[in-house]
Amino acid sequence: MHHHLDAYAYTNRLRPLPPQQKLIFALVVLAIALIAHPATQGVIFIWLSVWTVGYARTPVRVYGSVLVVMLIFLLTSIPALVLEIVPVDQRALIQTNSFGGLVVGNWYGFISQSGLVQAIEVGMRSIACTSCLLFILFTIPFAELLSILRQCRVPTVLIDLLLLMYRFIFLFLDVLTQLQLAQRARGGYRTRQRWMHSTGLLVSQLMVRSLQHYHRFSLALASRGFNGTFQVYSNPSYRYSKRYAIESLVGFVGLVILDFRF
Repeated sequence: MHHHLDAYAYTNRLRPLPPQQKLIFALVVLAIALIAHPATQGVIFIWLSVWTVGYARTPVRVYGSVLVVMLIFLLTSIPALVLEIVPVDQRALIQTNSFGGLVVGNWYGFISQSGLVQAIEVGMRSIACTSCLLFILFTIPFAELLSILRQCRVPTVLIDLLLLMYRFIFLFLDVLTQLQLAQRARGGYRTRQRWMHSTGLLVSQLMVRSLQHYHRFSLALASRGFNGTFQVYSNPSYRYSKRYAIESLVGFVGLVILDFRF
């Protein structure tokens, strides 16, 4: 997956733009998304999706699949906001805040109106912020992000840690994919019993294989003369775009005006 993500980041139509211009644009929109109303956050999601899919030409299928994965994590947090449980003898106190519920023993579980409103606010804010992060992910290569951090005088140790974490996350996913492929080739995951057996083997081998791969990665760095600081390549031939700058500025003003109307 990371090879594909890197490929999209290096080959998108916004690649000639300076990474600083794209990063500042995304961060300003992200700041607006954090304080705006849900309707404005919905507009931000649509606008950033147009930039990522329309202007950068990221395939809709790839953008949608990554967005769906992130939304699944979001949905797992919704029940904790919406569902509430109180003792049965306190049921009369929450009638105005309940959309309906169910009595189980001495407890009453119900859907909270205030919790539902809070879930909508959190969900819209998360979707808007996610679209900003996906814009950065699909249009700015990670090496250029590190270069910007160096220009901002971020400590070298922190930058190197970010690079190692980035590398290790996808190394972990590569090992997971290889192990699952090998298990499926040997008939794993066909029945419920074989699924549980295969999952147990996968968990037991995953960390061991990941550490082995990471050890080989460390040896490769040492063999290339690693001195404690990672050097990344950055292409200085960028072209500043007035067209995108004007659209960004107009969009910022439009979002602020739209948010004040709610």
